Amino acid sequence: MGAGTGGYRVDVTALESTVRQLRAVADSLDAPRAAARYDTAIPAGSLGSGFDGASALAGKHDEMRDWLGSMIAELQGFIEQYSGEAKSAAEAYAEQEHRTRQDFFSATAGASWGGGTR
Repeated sequence: MGAGTGGYRVDVTALESTVRQLRAVADSLDAPRAAARYDTAIPAGSLGSGFDGASALAGKHDEMRDWLGSMIAELQGFIEQYSGEAKSAAEAYAEQEHRTRQDFFSATAGASWGGGTR
C-alpha cells in the first residue's frame, strides 16, 4: 500500500497472493498432522510390560501425539481464518476500486456529453 494522490492504493494482487500462500501452508500441514496421528503408534508391550514405567511412557506418548495433532489443527484453523479475512479484504478493496472507476467514468462521460456543470 502506498500513498497516492489524495489517498492510498492497496495492492490487491499481493493480498490475493498472500491468501494463496497461506492456504498452501495450511494444506501442507495435512501430512504432518496425519503422520503425528497415525505414523507414531507404539504397539502395546513394545516398551515392556508389567511395570508402571512402560504404561506411563505409552500414555505420555499418546498424550503428546494427540497434543501435536491438535496444535497442527489449531494452526490450520488460524491460517484459514486469517486467509479468509485477507481474501475478504482483497475483495472489498477490489470492489471499491471497481466502483470508483465506474463513478469516475460516469462523471467523465457525463461531462463530455454536455452533462457537466457550466
